[in-house]
Amino acid sequence: MELALPYTITVKLPSDLEIIPSIRKFVSEVLQVSGFSAKFAFRSEVIVDAICNNAICYGSGGDTDSEIEVACQMHSDRMEVVVKDRGGTASNIQRLQDAVRGDRSELPLTGEFAGMGLEIVKLLSETIEFSVDENNLTSVHVVRKREDA
Repeated sequence: MELALPYTITVKLPSDLEIIPSIRKFVSEVLQVSGFSAKFAFRSEVIVDAICNNAICYGSGGDTDSEIEVACQMHSDRMEVVVKDRGGTASNIQRLQDAVRGDRSELPLTGEFAGMGLEIVKLLSETIEFSVDENNLTSVHVVRKREDA
């Protein structure tokens, strides 16, 4: 069966860390069915894990009644993932903004906010963008290009 690219899969998930392994595996399987290598899929799992973890821990404020939204768009030459959450505290948003920009001066080297996992995301991705809308909805958009293209 030949898939028509591009296509997007969007899921809304409860703000619960226990759901992350399932969404990682789902994204990995979608990538492999879409013709990406197992290596590409595994590295993309790391990205999804870090971004979802941030959204749940910092964007949802630990509120289990909250949701995150994960959208994966598959292209022939790349994968794009967008994770949205309801936004965290002003401090959390500022730290996320600093981490995306690479400004480590305001981030502690250890502890709860140690880079928020975005250093590895930067290493594995082509681009990473961050935005907050007028309703404090936080969105992280990552583009990862196919390695064998």
